[in-house]
This record gives sequence, C-alpha cells and structure tokens, in this order.
Amino acid sequence: MTEFKNNAQCMYAVVRFMPFAETREFANVGVVVIAPKFGIYDFKLAPQKFGRVTQFFDDLDGMVYKHAIEGFEAELERVRNYLVHNYVQGKDLVEYFKEITRTRESVLHFGEIGTLLTDNVNVTVDKLYDRLIGRNFTAGKEYKEQQMIRVLKSQLTPNLPKDVRYTKQNIKAGIFDISMPLVTKINSNYRIIRPLAFEQKNVLQAMEHGETWINRLKKLINSEVIEAKRALFAFEKPLNRKLEFMKVYEDVYGEIQNLGAVAEDFSDTSNIIKFAAADLSPESVEKAFH
Repeated sequence: MTEFKNNAQCMYAVVRFMPFAETREFANVGVVVIAPKFGIYDFKLAPQKFGRVTQFFDDLDGMVYKHAIEGFEAELERVRNYLVHNYVQGKDLVEYFKEITRTRESVLHFGEIGTLLTDNVNVTVDKLYDRLIGRNFTAGKEYKEQQMIRVLKSQLTPNLPKDVRYTKQNIKAGIFDISMPLVTKINSNYRIIRPLAFEQKNVLQAMEHGETWINRLKKLINSEVIEAKRALFAFEKPLNRKLEFMKVYEDVYGEIQNLGAVAEDFSDTSNIIKFAAADLSPESVEKAFH
C-alpha cells in the first residue's frame, strides 16, 4: 500500500466499454491511475464475468465483453511492467499516460483525464472504482428497457396459451443477426415485441438510440423475415419532458408507424396482449382475456 506524507497529485482515466459505435452508449468498466512524481501506475477493472454489462446492452453477445476486457487487462499489465522496468516517472510518465489514454476506435477506450490529490494511491484506485463504476451500476438500478422487458413478460405469460412463449432470440436479416427480446412464432410467422425508452443522457443519444432500432426494423422488413404489421414497439415517454426529448420521441414513434409496424404506449397492456395473441384461434384469444 503506497502512502505519502503529503498529498500527491494523481491523474486518472475511466475505462469505457462501448460495443455499439452507432448509439454511443457506454458503460464504465475500470479506472487507471498514475502518481507521476513517484512513478506509480495502477488500475482496477471489472471482472470478466460482469453480468450487468450484458443487462445494460441487451442485444450483446456476452463473449464480446469477456474477450475485450481480458485482452485489455493483459495490455495494461504489459504497460505496468514496462513503466516499472524503465523507471518512468514525472513528465515522462504524464506524456506516456496521455498517449495510452488518447481516443481510439475500439469497444474499450478511455474517457477524459482527471486529476486529484491523495495520500494513498491504492485507496484512491478503489474509491474511484466504487464511485465511477459502482455508481454506473448501483444496486437495484437496471437499464430501463430491461425493466420494461421483464414487465411485459410478466404480463404476457399468464395471458397467453402455455404453448405460446415470447423469448429473446436472434433473427437473421441478410448478413445481420438482430437480437430481439420478445419473439415467438405463430402459424410459422415471427411476431416481435420491442420496448423503447428515452432515458439517455442527452438528446443526441436518444435520437441515435431510436434511429438504431428504426434501421434494424427496416433490415428485418426488407429481408422479408417479418411482416411490418407483426412487429410491435412499446414506447415509454421520456421523463425529461423538454421539447427536444419529446420531439425525438414523437419522431421515432411516427417513423415506426410509417414503416407499417405497430407503435403502442408501454402502459397500454390490453393492446399489447391483443397484439401478442393475434393469429391464434378464437378460442385461445378468448381465453387470453378471461
């Protein structure tokens, strides 16, 4: 444990996992810290099996994160060994740190560099990790759309025949595999339900998130994998009711309808269940609502 009699200046950068460049959504998964004056370099990363990442990115293959963080940890260890072996410190360490943390096109990259004073680097690494990574995934806090998916499942299951189940599936659309959270087949036809929330940090992220799913729906329709009328998007209005956020919400809602798909309010349970049960026998539909 490295302690200093007087506070030492440290620099740090957060490690971000951003698997989908088109949406720009990311999760904090680690932190790297240096104390230039003393030639100290340390880091802490989230574990390779980090279920909350795949909960956050609901359409992500979990192995993508595992392989990425495994390789990244090996690279950070290599850097640490180099710095220790060559006694890099002071301005040289600062310049080296700036170089390794510069922006790169990768699923794992660094955020902006921050500075702080500390009398214990090891404790600082742990505190930064707890604050920046722990806060990103605080206990009980879940990605909004994951909560919506669970609610829909709980509503659909008791209201449909036992042989009809909506589950997460990958649907092939040309060269693309598109993961959908709620999928079933009725009379050999795919039926999909996808909730959409607009809780992103800014308007651009909200717009990009909506456009991502508009484009994925287009791919499914153009590939003739599904009929537009057999796709339902359950929308939840943004909590931030500023004009810009509401405009994005309304534009995405309208575009989904223009494609011929069904757009419903997430709270409209009755219509969502009717959609989920459509094309079943009259007896099954009647049973679903009694």
